[in-house]
Amino acid sequence: MKLLGLAPSKIFSGFEKSFFDAVRNQGCEVTHKEVELPWFKLLCTITSFHPQKKRWGTRRDLHYHTSIAAFKFKSKSAAHIAWRHQKQCDAIYQVGGLWNPTSDKHKLPLILQVDYTSLLSAKRNSEWKRKPGKHQDFWVAQENKLFRDATIVLTTTENARSSIIDDYHVDPAHVVTVGGGVSAPYDDLNDPRRPDYNSKKILFVGKGFIGKGLDTLLEAFTTVHNEIPDSSLTIVGPTGLEVNNAGVNYLGRITDRDAVRKLYYEHSAFVMPSRFEPLGQVFLEAMSCRLPCIGTTLDAMPEIIDHSVTGYTIGPGNSNELAKYLKELLSSPELCQKMGEKGYQRLQDRYTWKVVGSKILKTIKKSIDSV
Repeated sequence: MKLLGLAPSKIFSGFEKSFFDAVRNQGCEVTHKEVELPWFKLLCTITSFHPQKKRWGTRRDLHYHTSIAAFKFKSKSAAHIAWRHQKQCDAIYQVGGLWNPTSDKHKLPLILQVDYTSLLSAKRNSEWKRKPGKHQDFWVAQENKLFRDATIVLTTTENARSSIIDDYHVDPAHVVTVGGGVSAPYDDLNDPRRPDYNSKKILFVGKGFIGKGLDTLLEAFTTVHNEIPDSSLTIVGPTGLEVNNAGVNYLGRITDRDAVRKLYYEHSAFVMPSRFEPLGQVFLEAMSCRLPCIGTTLDAMPEIIDHSVTGYTIGPGNSNELAKYLKELLSSPELCQKMGEKGYQRLQDRYTWKVVGSKILKTIKKSIDSV
């Protein structure tokens, strides 16, 4: 089977390449094409100017990826790419719903890979929430059409699948959860290293602050540190923070993925009490390093973390509950190790690209054969 792989560049942190590689490793040929419009991005950069560089970049990216114009321009570009490759490919395999490549100009069926929806984003009030009114109505309408134009919709989580079925009223038989895998360098599951469960050190890795629940974690850790004075919290990811809390080590952004992986092994537990999480690669990374994880009861986190088995899930913003579970883990290296090993096994069974790639290819073949 030959697939035309369509995806944006970098917006999914390389996740799109992992999906394409996963089906390649199952013996499928994938021609990967990025749907990018440099001229439109330049226009967005100019029209989104703000004296603060960070806000300028955010405004530009929102317009370039989530505006009505972006959807229309990229849909035309994607359809043209499909038209040029229709004789060499059996189907389109698209990661994300930022455009619709279907067209009267080509006959290629569409396999759509989705990790989240606009209506879920609105419910979570995420940083990528689209503007209400015209913009929101437009995107929901386009997603509705895209889900129905696709031969099959594949989701990374049951959370996304439920939204497509319940919020968009798509036939459940038309939506299949295939999951997502842990990416390099964390996909080396034969690493002989083990975490330091006796360290009483907690690790947070995430790019956001409120969205990733770092405010909740800092509040909880204050309680923990008062009762366990030799405990510590390491923060990796957010930039521009001023953290003066006792026992907190703020490392900022680290681009060396091997260096971050080393940090996982230096800690006893991983915590990210996020308020918005389509999948949560960092949880898979922590599980690959045999760390117990704490997340929240929102989105895909309860799917990844088996509560009281591989870690804990708390109510979003519940710092008291988080402090309780942190004290349990830091007071018992044996519990940390037990949960870490259970999480590692769960990862092997469900969240490797070999397992996910097999599900994807079987689903694609079945859906195309039924057309």
